[in-house]
Amino acid sequence: MRTTWILVLMTVHLFGNTELGQLFRLPKLVSHYFQHRQLDPAVTFIDFLAMHYGGDDGTTADDDIDNQLPYHHVDNHCLSVVYYPSDQYVFNINIIEHDTEYGSRLIAGHPSEHVSLILQPPRTV
Repeated sequence: MRTTWILVLMTVHLFGNTELGQLFRLPKLVSHYFQHRQLDPAVTFIDFLAMHYGGDDGTTADDDIDNQLPYHHVDNHCLSVVYYPSDQYVFNINIIEHDTEYGSRLIAGHPSEHVSLILQPPRTV
């Protein structure tokens, strides 16, 4: 029973929130193909798909039906946020070298590990 509910909820989610819901429009595709088939019996299904999905079918009278075909207009809603740090915010630390052994280990222009720590050793004035 639990797996049945999981499958039902997954199916509802997939058809509601993805493009799988377009599969419900397949009967419109078949009926529109038969409409074109009545107008021109030489049209094959591959030709019909090429006309509607690869280009224009040549008639503007059925554009509203063409727009209702499955996967004819797929809506992709995507929001992307990209953070790109620029070079202007890179800073150099000017280090004053002290005579103590602790200060002599610092390399000028390069921050060391203790600079970013909250608890830092006492500084000389």
